[in-house]
Amino acid sequence: MEKFKLAVSKREAKKPNLLRREGFLPATLYGRAIESENIQINAREFSRLPAGAHSHMIELDYEGKKVNAIIRGIQRHSTKDFIYNVELYKVALDRKLTVTVPLKLVGESPAIKLGAVLVENFQEAELECLPGSIPEYVEVDLGLLVNVEDSIHFGQIKLQGDVKILNPHDEIIVKVVAPKAAPTPKEAKEAAAAPAK
Repeated sequence: MEKFKLAVSKREAKKPNLLRREGFLPATLYGRAIESENIQINAREFSRLPAGAHSHMIELDYEGKKVNAIIRGIQRHSTKDFIYNVELYKVALDRKLTVTVPLKLVGESPAIKLGAVLVENFQEAELECLPGSIPEYVEVDLGLLVNVEDSIHFGQIKLQGDVKILNPHDEIIVKVVAPKAAPTPKEAKEAAAAPAK
């Protein structure tokens, strides 16, 4: 998988708004057994990171020193496309961590070909793995949906190596229903949040 890289530097003793006007994002670098550090990132470089980088390991060039980290949080303005702060977590390559990655629907469902409707309950999976093993996405094979009312649970997903799914195994990722029984997006969300019977 492509390695994401980002240059960062120690934060200058300036107010955050002044840093932003000069083209930098205020950021924090923290991790297990290390003191939190205030750093800054070139806003244009950060905006060039692909969406996949937001759930994968990034190699930071911290003033000539290589640091492996993941983005743990981005504080944004609620209405404007404006970032207040970026949280970066320094990772140890030999220690497992928890990440969220997108689900990718692959294959063709025989039931959908016959007119059934696909209902998606989840778009992401929560995983535990070593930093170097974070997958770009988790595949969900729609070929398993043969008949109306068939469903795919997290427990049916097979992953490589040390990667483990943390979502409850009985939770339904996708299912197929008869066209007239297809729920609205709101109903699907409520059904996914309801406890399994």
